[in-house]
Amino acid sequence: MTVYGELMDEIRKILDRESNIVVVTTAIRTVELLARGLRSKFAGFIGMVVPFLIKRAKDKKKNVRDAILAAMAAVADTTSAERLQKDVVEWFGIPSPESKQTLLAFLFAYWCRQFHPDIPFVKAVAPLVVTASSESDVTVREKACQALGALKRLMGDAISAFLVPISTETAKMEKIQQYVGEAAEEFQKFQKSQPKTVASSINNGITVADEGSSEGLQTSEGAATSSAMDPWDISDPEDVAKKIDKSVESQLVDKNWKERVAGGESVKKSMHGVLRIELSERLLEILKTLIKVIEKDVNVNVAALAASILTDCAKKARFAFSSIAHRSFPVVFDKLKDKKAVLRDALVEYCDEAANTTPLSAYSESIITALASKNPQTRQQTALFLARFYAKNDTKTVEIDVVKQLGEHILKTTNDADKEVREAALRIVAAIQKSLGESVAKRLMADIYEDKLKAEKIPTIIEELVKDYGSSATPEMLRLAKHYKLGSAPSRPPPTTARPAPTATRPPSTTSRAPAARSSAPSAPAPRPSTATVTRRAPSPKVPPPPPTATVAPKKFVARPAPNFGTTKPKGTVAPTPIPTVPANRPGAVGRGAPPTSLSSSRPTSSGGPVRIQPVKPNVVRRVTAPGAPTVPPGPAKPIGIARPMTSTSSGAPATSSRSRIAAPSSSRPGTASGIARPPSNSRIARPPGTGTSSRPGSRPASRNE
Repeated sequence: MTVYGELMDEIRKILDRESNIVVVTTAIRTVELLARGLRSKFAGFIGMVVPFLIKRAKDKKKNVRDAILAAMAAVADTTSAERLQKDVVEWFGIPSPESKQTLLAFLFAYWCRQFHPDIPFVKAVAPLVVTASSESDVTVREKACQALGALKRLMGDAISAFLVPISTETAKMEKIQQYVGEAAEEFQKFQKSQPKTVASSINNGITVADEGSSEGLQTSEGAATSSAMDPWDISDPEDVAKKIDKSVESQLVDKNWKERVAGGESVKKSMHGVLRIELSERLLEILKTLIKVIEKDVNVNVAALAASILTDCAKKARFAFSSIAHRSFPVVFDKLKDKKAVLRDALVEYCDEAANTTPLSAYSESIITALASKNPQTRQQTALFLARFYAKNDTKTVEIDVVKQLGEHILKTTNDADKEVREAALRIVAAIQKSLGESVAKRLMADIYEDKLKAEKIPTIIEELVKDYGSSATPEMLRLAKHYKLGSAPSRPPPTTARPAPTATRPPSTTSRAPAARSSAPSAPAPRPSTATVTRRAPSPKVPPPPPTATVAPKKFVARPAPNFGTTKPKGTVAPTPIPTVPANRPGAVGRGAPPTSLSSSRPTSSGGPVRIQPVKPNVVRRVTAPGAPTVPPGPAKPIGIARPMTSTSSGAPATSSRSRIAAPSSSRPGTASGIARPPSNSRIARPPGTGTSSRPGSRPASRNE
């Protein structure tokens, strides 16, 4: 390769400085032979010789230019289009007509040998070729049309993305179409010569038949690629709002209808020659204004112009137009009641084009409203639109849920009072059968097929629809279904998160758990189950959680001492209280002890003397209703507790500030030393004997023993 590098350096010097035509032609021929011999290894020398070949392309000698064409073709076969793109774009900058003729002839030969278009290379070079088709030199224009014909053979109708500037020039378009056939013949010649060249130059065991079969596969693959290529995808979006005058917004709402027409023409002119439109904020506001024009403008020419502008925008913006389509469908369906053909045809065209930008489920409610309209013209045109829409679909693109949603309304429309509305609704049924099949249609529209008069008309309508729209889905419907994942794909995406599967064993509910036993030490936390079934709410971040508390065992019950209201509170000892005795001669005194004969000398006094705490033994006292008191039904039985102790004075008078719940004893009766309340006279419990009269409190407080 070092020797070849030195040789290329000498050839570069000859191409740069030599003036002898024979020497220059021989050097160019040497470059061609080296490229064909070295093949991919020649790619390292492209930068050394290609710029000088391009420099020599402006030579007026035809022999030199023909040699350059052959050398450039051989060099292009050794590398990719990406490597040649920069040199070819710079080549267009040379103002010489001979140089441009050589360049365009090279592009024609290059595209005639390709099986697949290189989209970046085509997007960079094709606009320059279209510009060259308008050059002042006749030969340059002819060569440009020839190169565009070769490109159209390679890309098909997708080349229309680049032919927009000259699409209105009929002569050039006819020449381009003429050169398509010539390019196809050159491609066939190249295809036939390719196996022989490969077999003679490379002895790799590939036979001519095998090479020919592989070329045939490439040819069929290239044809499929060309037919599936979309020119809209190749084009770059353009903001046409920059071309629109600033006064358009005011013109569209002007009182003079001529001004409104002038504003609409200005918007429509800005979209001319643009294949793909970018919906900017200003353009969206203009389109919303056009929808209001359709709704409220009484001039049919202005409304028809607005519908035409919306149609062009829907065609060139595609799926970005869906928001405008949703807003406009209710207005347009209602406006279909207009009997003027100028406006009605423009609205029908817009509906068909807007339906290619958004799925039917997005505006099905508008269709239901239009089918129930009071105006028969609106019902008929809406039914015809729905029939055209379903006729363009097949099983891969139809939304079954929407068909079920509209089924009831379609059946109702087939029984409409207007004959034209009934016939239009019957076309919907035929279109559904064409797209979904007879069995599905009969299941969804059973009432229609049971009517023999209606069922007999359906096969004839299906034949018309197949003739007009074909048996399979149109490219627009396929594109719509692919973008929104309709038909075989679910119409609604599945939820992003799924619920966890239920486990075999679930933890017990918190309501059915047994209470845990208390202990003095804090218990260890129980292990959590592996699958939580109850979601606990976290504590509020504003309020800190309470600190954990240890479980404390309950204390045993101890009788509290009576309060001391004196100056001192000495600690007293608890002494047993003597059991009172009851005389035997009193009724009800059997089995009870006698009361003490005298009171204890250590009774508390109100002057702050010593206080002796005397616990009272439990006793049972019957509840007796005082005469004249209201009768209260007995409540639930209470457990027997221990009475609280009482405090009395040494003089036998009742304590003035006693907190005992047991009535204070009388000072004149020795039998009340224990502090037990005296029962009434009709009680069975024997009373202790006494000499004096007892002073009873006004109301007896309840006792804990009751």
